[in-house]
Amino acid sequence: MTKSRNILFICLLVSFFTLSQKTAEDFVQDGLAKVASNNHKGAISDFNKALKINPSLTEAYIARAKSKRNTGKLQSAIADYNRALKINPYDPESYNARGEIYLSLGHFTESITDFTTTLHINKKHAVAHYNRGFAHQSTGDYKQAMKDYEKALEINSSFAEVYHEIGNILAIKGKYSEAIQQFDKSIGIKADFSKSYIARGVAKIKTGDNTDGCNDLSKAKDLGDKGVESLIQLFCESKKQLESKEER
Repeated sequence: MTKSRNILFICLLVSFFTLSQKTAEDFVQDGLAKVASNNHKGAISDFNKALKINPSLTEAYIARAKSKRNTGKLQSAIADYNRALKINPYDPESYNARGEIYLSLGHFTESITDFTTTLHINKKHAVAHYNRGFAHQSTGDYKQAMKDYEKALEINSSFAEVYHEIGNILAIKGKYSEAIQQFDKSIGIKADFSKSYIARGVAKIKTGDNTDGCNDLSKAKDLGDKGVESLIQLFCESKKQLESKEER
């Protein structure tokens, strides 16, 4: 019995010294490995340990912020980006990431400020242009949105989401044929972009092309977008039922 206790004590001692020898960077790497396996709760625990050892490790704050964002802890994620930016106020990615959280919360003024700061640091940040454009679009400022979208495409001409949003603005303005051209470009780059199939389908139906429009809506459904079913029922199935009655 005494021998077993001694062995257990030695094992605990070895474990203690192994843990005590770990650096903050080691815990960050452990956390990132957990992120890769989608274990964000475990990752946050590792990042906490890293920051306990080194409270000035920006990498840990940023990594923890990303995991918190993935688990829906948005305000806490913002707080971590705030801490990271106090240590390094010239990190464009942290401003952009914080701006995306503000955008998802509907805090458009704050998000636009963060995306603008990102672009002051890195003028060729296509994603920040896209994000700021979407923030402007969300407030109804389509003119500023289009400027940002055009700038994003100058930097990255294969940005499918930008073509999609330009198409959405054109569709809102009733320019369905022009919108369809933008959705064509979006789908040409990203063949599984269900939102563009839906938007293009509705735009085609608005121009009177119900057959192709309904085909696009069906394609979106095939891609797994369940939200399109109500549109199919509204624009396609109801029309088929009407045509069937007329034939009788």
